[in-house]
Amino acid sequence: MEDKKGRYIEIEEAIGYGQPVPSRTYSELLPDTHINENPVELQEVSYTAAGKGLRKAYSYRPETSLSFNSDTPPRAKLHKHDYFELLFVVSAHLEMQIESRLCQFYRGDVCILNCSTRHAEHYEPDTELFYLVLSPDYLLNFPRGEGPALSPELWRFFSKALHGSLLQNKDYVAFQWRGDNMPMILRRVMTEIRGIFTEKTPGYPLFVRGQVCRIFSILSDPQYYETKFVDLGTDESFSLAFSAKQVLDKTNYRMSKLQLAEQLNYSAEHINRVFQHHYGCTIPTYNRRICLKRAAELLRETPLPVHEICRQLGFVNRTNFYILFEQEYGLTPAEYRRKNYL
Repeated sequence: MEDKKGRYIEIEEAIGYGQPVPSRTYSELLPDTHINENPVELQEVSYTAAGKGLRKAYSYRPETSLSFNSDTPPRAKLHKHDYFELLFVVSAHLEMQIESRLCQFYRGDVCILNCSTRHAEHYEPDTELFYLVLSPDYLLNFPRGEGPALSPELWRFFSKALHGSLLQNKDYVAFQWRGDNMPMILRRVMTEIRGIFTEKTPGYPLFVRGQVCRIFSILSDPQYYETKFVDLGTDESFSLAFSAKQVLDKTNYRMSKLQLAEQLNYSAEHINRVFQHHYGCTIPTYNRRICLKRAAELLRETPLPVHEICRQLGFVNRTNFYILFEQEYGLTPAEYRRKNYL
């Protein structure tokens, strides 16, 4: 059940947190080391083939770090931030879902995500990343006259989000590395920012700002990067479908279309239509599939009798449960357990 090996990650050490970090956390809920109210922060993330993970954050405040151990690579849930996130891929490959798209990034690539753009990183063995976290206020006060930092196109990307539509725009910028080898120049800048935050010599915020200028200058240089601006629009239908899925997940998939419509203040038909468009099935079908998937897990991983599994999952008619389960898996619950019980 919940203690199945690999479902949780073991937190080995957490340093610099204002609140205690649990010793075990679900694999999709790895704590973020971002410290609130920092105008700019550098995060360094690694996950090895041996299952060892490390996430460090450097900022105006003391350094934080989180080390963990996971048998299966952590895969973040779809989420968004109240800051801009610049992601620099150091390892060979990173897969990330951005809204409804599955995107592939490779060594040296960079992605800048708007605050309201939902995304989910899929970590794999030997993942190594840098994140540069930039608050909206930091960018609003960013001096445009200090060298060739922000290109006009990149400035428009930030300005569009900063002036009036921060909560609606679903867009990002992808920078594809043009070279054949590892772009050491950008990695060196990230390392220098880490050193500045670590030493905190007098006037260090100005040095950090200078390095941020260097990063934007490198990204705007066509000899290093090919730039692609991706505007996903407001995508209100996806937001509605995502909200519906969140509600269903929190209520263990027992909420009807009418109950969901009342909570989200949309018609049941409209919610069901957009849900099917984005997730490939109707709400009742989604509820049934997830319930049956949970039933299969309980059959595999526990000795619970079938009638107790039916009770836990809210099936009143046990015969109906048997019929639905066999339609989904091609086996009766008893046959499935004999074949798959761990």
